[in-house]
Amino acid sequence: MPRWTFETIPDTLSATEKDSLAQHITDIYVELGIPAFLVNVFFHENRVGCFYSGGRTPPNAIFFGIDHAARTFPSEEARLTFIARINSIVRPILAPKAIKWEYNIYEHPRDNWRVNGMVPPVDVDGMREWFVKNEPVAYGRYLEGDVDQSDVSLRKWAL
Repeated sequence: MPRWTFETIPDTLSATEKDSLAQHITDIYVELGIPAFLVNVFFHENRVGCFYSGGRTPPNAIFFGIDHAARTFPSEEARLTFIARINSIVRPILAPKAIKWEYNIYEHPRDNWRVNGMVPPVDVDGMREWFVKNEPVAYGRYLEGDVDQSDVSLRKWAL
């Protein structure tokens, strides 16, 4: 559900720093009751000449986007708390290297989200099994192999 995508040039972050960022990011969502397997972190390393910041390459900068499917911030306080948490994770790694970091948070509608072709469960009990097993588990109509029929209306959309 959450996807963080970091854009950097090669060797901006060490493997240890990437591991640390990925673990801390995952921890945020696990604390919120989201199974770890749903948290995705990508590090895209763009060769010199393919990433510019301020008109310069190689830039001393990192851009990352945070995509949230299915959830939105319930309040302004929650949004600001989350932003503070982001900064507390990246600042110790990026600030000592004098790296400028910039990010956006995108919230997407739940209706567009699928895991293994299933609409993830909304109820706490359904998500609990996903959390405990740390993998998507068939539930409800998916137990009987029912396929999500949302693509049926696609033909109408494409016309």
